[in-house]
Amino acid sequence: MVIPKKFKKICAACGDVNPKINKEHFWPEWLIERTVTHRTSIRFGSKKRINPRAFTVPLCIKCNEDFGRELEGPVSRTFTDLETGCGISDIEAELLVRWLWKFEGLYWIFAHPEDIYTERYTLRKRVLQPLDDIRTILTLAISLVEVINPNFGDAPMGIDSWNEYSAVFVAGVFSRVAIMVLFRQFEPYVPPQFSLYRFSEHNAPDRDAKLFYPTIGFRDCVEAVNVTKNSALYLSHIHDLKARDRTAKLTSEYSGSGLEI
Repeated sequence: MVIPKKFKKICAACGDVNPKINKEHFWPEWLIERTVTHRTSIRFGSKKRINPRAFTVPLCIKCNEDFGRELEGPVSRTFTDLETGCGISDIEAELLVRWLWKFEGLYWIFAHPEDIYTERYTLRKRVLQPLDDIRTILTLAISLVEVINPNFGDAPMGIDSWNEYSAVFVAGVFSRVAIMVLFRQFEPYVPPQFSLYRFSEHNAPDRDAKLFYPTIGFRDCVEAVNVTKNSALYLSHIHDLKARDRTAKLTSEYSGSGLEI
């Protein structure tokens, strides 16, 4: 992916103009180490294979630091709890949703430099603020992987959803965790290997208690990648249709200038 020149002077996450720009790894260092992909290369989209440590994106220093402190650090600990069977809390489940949205949002913004991310939010606000009114219609789907197939070469580390209109659906497999965030109405299209977590109101009790224990649904990482990728094709499509139709109803004529969330 080629980074558009405009982001030399504009932060892709918050939109500030002429901030001090820093470079952030698209794939966080902790995830690169966990998946052992620092020793190899990965395929990104339809482009040639790249070393994940060489793939950096420009963000302002504040967004870079805040993403690291408020997203990457806590999410790395959440992945450890998932892979060791300790389960996750409602707070951690929400954190995973916003972490996934960071990946999808950055890719979309760099692929559509002349468009806006959403009418309601900058990417920074979307991924650092608590989930808003759509919280109770979201589902987090997770399935654990029993073993990393030695023939795979490393552990999986990839996003399997590329949306044009929806800023909600994201799917991918990271190490021994296959994960999706989706609208609850589309749960019937999630593969049966996944456990489903439905978000409730913000004021629900015990939000920090371990409540969600995803099942080990895949024998190995190859099966997890194949199933997740195949199902993500259709789920991306129906989320895009929903976003496009809703935006068309609100504006009378859909312009396609941004994502709907």
